[in-house]
This record gives sequence, structure tokens and C-alpha cells, in this order.
Amino acid sequence: MFQTLLDTVLFSVGQAQPTVGMALVWLISIAFLLVSFRFIKRTWLPSVLEHRDIEENDVKRLHLLLRYTFLSGFLLSTLFFSGFDFDLTPKSNIDFKISYFLITIVVFQVARIFDWFTSNIFIHDAFVNNTQPKRPVESVTIQSETRVSKIGRYFVFAIAANLIIQLLNLDFTIFSRSLSNGLQFDFKLSNILVVLLIIFGTQLLIWIVTQIVLRNIYMRNNLDVGASFAISQIFKYVVWTFAVFFGMNAIGIDITLLLGGAAALLVGVGLGLQSTFNDFIAGVVLLFERSVKVGDMLDASGIVGRVKKIGMRSSIIEIRDSTTVIVPNSQLVNRQVVNWTYDNDKTRFEVNVGVAYGTDTTLVKTLLLEVANKNPYTIQYPPPFVRFQNFGESALDFTLYFFSRNYLVIEDIKSDLRFDIDEIFRKHDIQIPFPQRDIHIKSKVGE
Repeated sequence: MFQTLLDTVLFSVGQAQPTVGMALVWLISIAFLLVSFRFIKRTWLPSVLEHRDIEENDVKRLHLLLRYTFLSGFLLSTLFFSGFDFDLTPKSNIDFKISYFLITIVVFQVARIFDWFTSNIFIHDAFVNNTQPKRPVESVTIQSETRVSKIGRYFVFAIAANLIIQLLNLDFTIFSRSLSNGLQFDFKLSNILVVLLIIFGTQLLIWIVTQIVLRNIYMRNNLDVGASFAISQIFKYVVWTFAVFFGMNAIGIDITLLLGGAAALLVGVGLGLQSTFNDFIAGVVLLFERSVKVGDMLDASGIVGRVKKIGMRSSIIEIRDSTTVIVPNSQLVNRQVVNWTYDNDKTRFEVNVGVAYGTDTTLVKTLLLEVANKNPYTIQYPPPFVRFQNFGESALDFTLYFFSRNYLVIEDIKSDLRFDIDEIFRKHDIQIPFPQRDIHIKSKVGE
């Protein structure tokens, strides 16, 4: 009796014959959608967004996305249970029904909601935590929040597009080719989306691991910036290597055959690009050996500056005039490099000065130390000291030694010290002589 009631046809329009049972299922699904929408909007969402610095326009946009998503779900469920999901291409081999439009809308609306939460909560919170003051470790990778949000958005929409292709059976073959070994190579639409998923997913994975997982490890172990950068770079190289292999496998390329056939080609390429491979190997050596690290102050063949990045082929050094110099990694490995900060964070510098003969040398020493101690960019431990170098031809030669951590502006610090020395010597009537020569003129006898 009850089954007969459920099977009762309510009305008939063409091939569509909705029954009482279908109407009950439709009412239950609509009730579920309404309750879910009400719970998410009034209970769950306010608890998630509480105490978060999110603009009002972004919150309104999220509410609008939720409303459109549930409305699309309502229309889709109505279409399914009413039996009006007709095939729009009945004379074609491809089935394309009315519900395909709504499925596409629902999937992309859900993708937009995921993108909203990824950008405004997950990624934003990670950047806020990484930019807090007095963090013990500097940022390992320099990426803007907008760029990472775009990568996350592309990743989410690539998943949505791939899901739609699989649900609607739209995975068309772009081209097909018969191989020499008798196999068939088919390049489909889904292969492109899988490659995009691997690219965006790899970038997102690298950012999550380096900026969240490894960053917390660096801070707990109090690792310096150079070590943190080296570990992160090595992790990137490994992940991208696997990503390339997975991408090639996704489009149907046999990696083993490719490696075997490319062996001879790589030898020729290696000979032609010997310097490039040399720079690449030197970059790997720098990351593992850590003789030169990010943040170190170098004097490499007359280039004095701080290492900002160690890449696969070259390193970036910021010199004293705030310009950037790109140095091949092989120059940092095969040539002599002075690393001012290899095992400490301070370096000794000097300023030379000469005074006239007859000057009180003890007073000169006292005044030089006073000048060094007053300068805010010299450190007190190790303390500055003065060395009486020599009895020069025209002056008594002294050298003021001091330690400082301000390597990039050290020449400006030396200049300030010389100004202060000249001023304090003038106050105490201490002369800085200039080179003098006595010329004796001899005349010939009889002239």
C-alpha cells in the first residue's frame, strides 16, 4: 500500500513522470539544504570569522557565494527529482543534459568558496604570523601574499575543472599517435589539467612546507638564516624533480625510456653548457658545504656586499650602494673569497692617522679611543684599541682598530671617525702633518 503510494505519478510532461516518492526525496533534500545554509551562515561562519581582520566587502562576497551555491543546489535537486533532466543533444553520440550546466555552476561555486577560505584565512594567517615583530628567523622565501593566493586559486580551479571533465565524461582526446613499439599514445584534455595541478600543487606544497612547517622547526632550533635557506632550497630542488617526473608520467611519457635515450644527448649538452653545469654544481656545493650562506658579508674579487640569495646557477649579492650584483656560483667556489661573517657576526676595521713629531703619544691614544667609543656603530666587545705603528718620515703613525657589525656602511663609519678625529685633534692642538721634503741646491764652483 505504502509502496503504491510512493509510486503514484503526480503529473506527466513528455517523458518526465515525477512520483510521490520523488517529491518526498526532493522535499527532504531541500530541507537539508535550507538547514545547512542556515547553520553555516548564522552559526558556523560567525565563529570562524570572529576576531579576524577581514574586510566587510569580503564577508559580503562570501555570503553571496554561499547563497548562489545553495540556490544552484536547489535547482539541481529539483531538476533531478522532477525528471526534467532532458538530453539537449538527442541525435548526437555525446550526451549533454540540462543538469550539466548546473553541475558546472555548483562545482565552480564550491571552488570559489574554497578559494575564499584559502586566501582570506589560511594564507593570510600564515603571512600575518610570519611578519610578526621580533621573529628569530627571517622569511626564507620572498613571496607576496597576493602571489601565493593566486597559486592557491589556480590549484583549486584546476581541481574543479578536472572534476567537471570526469563527472560529465568530457575527457576528449586532443591527438593520438601510434608508437613504434605498437602502443598507442593518447593526449587527452585531462592530461593538461593534471600537469597544471602538478605545477600549482608543487608551488603550493613548497610554500606550505617552507613557510609553515620548516619555519617552525627553524625557530624551535634557532637556526640562522643561511642554514634555513639552504634546507629550503634543497627541499625545493627535490620536490620539483619529483614533480617533473610525475608530470611526464601523467601525460604518458615513459621516464625510463626517456632517461635511457637522453643519456647521449646529455653528454653533448653537458659539453656545450659546461660552464652552466659548473655553476649549478657549485650552487649545490654552496648549499651543502655552507662556506657561503645567505646573509654573509663577502669580498669576492673586489665585490663587497651581502648575500641575498643562492640560486641554482647564480647568487645575488647586494653591494654597498644598494645595487644588486649577480655572481655565478662557480666564482664563489673556485676563487678566493673573503667571508667577513663566516664564523662570527663582527669584523675588525681600522683607521690610520699620523701626528706631528713631539706630540704627546699617550694623549693621542686616549683621544682616538674616545672617538671610537663615542661612535654608535662600533661595538664595545672586543673593545677598540690603538697601535703605534711606526716613526714615519714626516709623522708618528697610529692605527685605530675597532669592531663593527655594520659591514655595508663601514666606509661611512670610517668617514665619521675621521671627521671626529680631526675635530678632537683641533681642540687639543694636535697637528696632522703633511709630507715634507728638504731641497738642497748646490751651485757649481766658479759660477
